Amino acid sequence: MNTTLPAPVALDTPQAATLASYGDPLLRAIARRADAQGALHEGGAAGLIDALARLALALQAADPASLRRQAGWWGRLLGRDVERQRDADALQPQLGVLLLQAEACAARVQAAAAQRQAAVATSEQAAAALQQWVDAGSQALPVLPDGDGGALQGVLAQRLDHLCRLAALQRSEAAQWQVLLAQDEALLARFRRIADILLPAWKQATLARHVKDQAQRSQRAAQLQAEIAAEVASAQARLR
Repeated sequence: MNTTLPAPVALDTPQAATLASYGDPLLRAIARRADAQGALHEGGAAGLIDALARLALALQAADPASLRRQAGWWGRLLGRDVERQRDADALQPQLGVLLLQAEACAARVQAAAAQRQAAVATSEQAAAALQQWVDAGSQALPVLPDGDGGALQGVLAQRLDHLCRLAALQRSEAAQWQVLLAQDEALLARFRRIADILLPAWKQATLARHVKDQAQRSQRAAQLQAEIAAEVASAQARLR
């Protein structure tokens, strides 16, 4: 939401009850924003990473040596390289379907990223508005009547401290959403590089293996396959 938050009100006729509820119009507006925003959806990053992992495995169907290297000595002893080869062989004919699945997952991540971007803006606006009320109240604090042992000043000071804490909380939430947003954007960038650049280049190199420079084409296909695997591994690392 992008509605304007209430501006600070003047404390012309201060009373203890008024000072104790200083900032209530703003807090109600912030609460209404939160209710309207609703719960943010899970980003779907894990689903996209899994889809990319299946895609990368399918590309290795014609490269058993790569699968053996990835399995390692202990994995080969346990037959994991054979299992991965079997899985890769089953996935290889489904490359088109796997890419469509990855596209669908990426769309969900993109939608979640848009929500998180809105959440960052909402929290930052709330923090700024809270700080405005704190600043306005702090200016009024010294000129409050100091009768009753400064009771009114004590009431407002306590309220301002509460608003300060809420502002800090909003800034912290904005920072957390920003971190998640940056992770989503980095994952989407990796996906687009795989889908738009590396995968088409791999297909072209694979189809061209029958030409004279077969060795060079095969080497290029293997290089692109390794780059795709590296992109997927980097994406998987963000979830650990």
